[in-house]
Amino acid sequence: MALSNVMTRSLISASSSMKQVKAQHAIKSQIDGKAGVLEAEIKLDSGRGGDVTKKKEELEHIQKKATEIGQQEMSQLSELNSNMNEAAKADAEEQKQIERIEKQREKKRAERREQAEQLQEQNAEKASGNVQIPGEGEEKQITVAGVEVKTKSASTYNTSVPHIDERVAPTTPSEVSASISVNHSVDIKT
Repeated sequence: MALSNVMTRSLISASSSMKQVKAQHAIKSQIDGKAGVLEAEIKLDSGRGGDVTKKKEELEHIQKKATEIGQQEMSQLSELNSNMNEAAKADAEEQKQIERIEKQREKKRAERREQAEQLQEQNAEKASGNVQIPGEGEEKQITVAGVEVKTKSASTYNTSVPHIDERVAPTTPSEVSASISVNHSVDIKT
């Protein structure tokens, strides 16, 4: 599963926050080191009977700074953790939405495949000649130029060349047989 935009932004932000926390931790470590040195100097100076009030004030100030930096570190880490949890929830919701959209797309694809299969089946049925074309083979009596004419429709389905229907009897000088491009054969007898 790929990272979402929400998670990517959150990770970039977390990386930046971690760099800040590491920098603060390094500063705190230096301050703690100074505080350790001052404590040792205070012990030595007080053992010799020297004045340690300034060093004690400086130690108190350094310890206060170290405590503030430690609190800032904890605050940033807590905020970072909270942001990552929110990003994980948003990422999960985004992934669910993506899955819903993908399911809808797959459903539409399946419907299209089914429609295509149905069309292929219909076309195959038509091509095999199993389909009855409405009106095919019907005989009708029509009047052409005042003459009664008997017609019989015959399909020219799936033929690319117009033709005279082979079922028509051989013509005599008084008969004319013609094929009309509207898929009907007409015999005209005069």
